[in-house]
Amino acid sequence: MRSSTLTPPGPTSSGTARHLVPIAETVTELSRRPGTSPVIIAGFARASEFLLVAALGAFITWFYIPPAIKIAPAYWIAVPGVALATIIAFQLLGLYRMSALRSLAPQALRLIGAFSTVFLAMMAVTFFMKLEGVFSRVVFGSWFVFGVAALLSHRAILALIVRALTRGGALDRRTAIVGGGEAAARLLDMLARDASDIKVCGVFDDRTDNRSPDLVAGFPKLGTVDDLVVYARHTRLDLIIFALPVSAEQRVAQMLRKLWVLPVDIRLAAHGQHLRFLPRTYSYIGSLPMFDVADKPFGAWDLFLKNMFDRIVGALLLILLAPVMLLVALAIKLDSRGPVLFRQKRYGFNNQLIEVLKFRSMHMHAM
Repeated sequence: MRSSTLTPPGPTSSGTARHLVPIAETVTELSRRPGTSPVIIAGFARASEFLLVAALGAFITWFYIPPAIKIAPAYWIAVPGVALATIIAFQLLGLYRMSALRSLAPQALRLIGAFSTVFLAMMAVTFFMKLEGVFSRVVFGSWFVFGVAALLSHRAILALIVRALTRGGALDRRTAIVGGGEAAARLLDMLARDASDIKVCGVFDDRTDNRSPDLVAGFPKLGTVDDLVVYARHTRLDLIIFALPVSAEQRVAQMLRKLWVLPVDIRLAAHGQHLRFLPRTYSYIGSLPMFDVADKPFGAWDLFLKNMFDRIVGALLLILLAPVMLLVALAIKLDSRGPVLFRQKRYGFNNQLIEVLKFRSMHMHAM
């Protein structure tokens, strides 16, 4: 175990720089890699299968119907319509849950059944709208057969990718538990049984007496809530769950004032509460009811779109500004000796350390 400590980039709520305890620092070293949101994976699965079914239908239509025969406009309604109906059918059957995407074999019959139902519905629409002479049986028959083969192949590849991400821990929701003792132990046991995507990193509690032992249901106590703020700035953390009763309002509010600064989801476990609320009041992790206290400032799709925007716009700007930057680099090189660029460390979102490249604007001896 390493003996050095990590220092946060700024002071804590107490006004002084805080160090992580050695065991917490060791855990952060094991979990710096960014995760992959299941929401993004399911979204890509929907989009790719929509495009797959639609492209296959369009290609078979174009390939089978001779160029001399004008393709009926009904085909261009049917092709995206069948693709959209396929996605809706898969969604209703739960085929975009991570458990369904992780393995093909248990879901193959349901997938084929859903796709068959879509084509049977299409046949019924064709019959009742008297479009039998418009649509080709060969086109729809080929579309169905090749569609089943293409969807099964797509799901097999997707299952390999999802299993690889699962083994690497990329799909885990890294979670910290706030609160110790029996309430936290019960919560940890239930999470282990009912929420397979939850990866508990440790327990944090401000109490230091016998009510909060150093080991809770096999998970170490990594420090106080102040330590949790520092910990979350040195490692990936997705979720914080309070294992505290609703009646401990003052204690929860005091802790939340310290945790608002973190870009994580915060939930209050409701499974052990004596008060009962309407079902729509709760959200669920597995089968465990939770009160939503705070959400990440960037959702999964927000973060994805921001990353895409940063990369695409950044690359375009680099290309457009390359001539200007080349002239600036040449001017710096002619003005004085030394490198054109230098690295500078800055703190970005959530006080994460980043390095930026800047054009040198000073002489070497003055830097």
